[in-house]
Amino acid sequence: MSCKEWTVLEKLLLSQAVYKYGEQSWLQVSSVLKQNALIQHRQSDFFDDKNCSLQYYGLIEKLEAEKDNPLPVVVQLARHLYIQRIQEIKNALVDGEQELGQLVSEIDLIRKGELDSQLLQMNAKEIEVCSTSIADKPKETIPLDSKLDNQRQKSWQKSVQILWQEIANHKSGPLFLNPIKKAKAPFYNKIVIKSTVEFERDIVLMLTNALMYNKEGTETYLLALEMLEDVKDQIELFKFANSFLKRKMV
Repeated sequence: MSCKEWTVLEKLLLSQAVYKYGEQSWLQVSSVLKQNALIQHRQSDFFDDKNCSLQYYGLIEKLEAEKDNPLPVVVQLARHLYIQRIQEIKNALVDGEQELGQLVSEIDLIRKGELDSQLLQMNAKEIEVCSTSIADKPKETIPLDSKLDNQRQKSWQKSVQILWQEIANHKSGPLFLNPIKKAKAPFYNKIVIKSTVEFERDIVLMLTNALMYNKEGTETYLLALEMLEDVKDQIELFKFANSFLKRKMV
């Protein structure tokens, strides 16, 4: 994919912003996309108002809108992109499971001694290369269990990042995506989440704090309440999928 080509996630966020602010408010749409934490890797001018407008109307032209569908075209577009995004996530999860499954199989073969000859050949090549180098450095041996744990952690991080993207894509998500200033919370940016329990704790805590701080019945309160219910459902689904994957690895 070209660096100038929009991803499915970016197109989805664009359609959601247009639905919220309208087809004439391109400065607002541009500002929302520039501040979205999920797409900060882009240069600032990538989401300027002209580029957003061109991309949106280009998507509308390619969209095969249903003539009998009473929904606005922008809603039909958002739904179409949402389905594409869900398929992307499913494919990413399948790829992650396959990579992890392959690693588990290789480690199992190593433990059984079925790859000894291949490992000896690999070690011989490494020794030959090292012998011709100017200075040899001792290599740290990583235990198989540690290697597997590291791979599991990386796989979890990839999966939970996808979960976080889905949570952030909630229509109330932008309300909670504003960056935390160091002056107000000096150690906030040093928090590192390493497990599903910690991830669930922090997400639920953030939304619960919003419910406690804002008056019941206000717009922010209702948005936080709706998002909290949706987040709980998504996390439960993630836990189920994660536990299923662990059972397959045993």
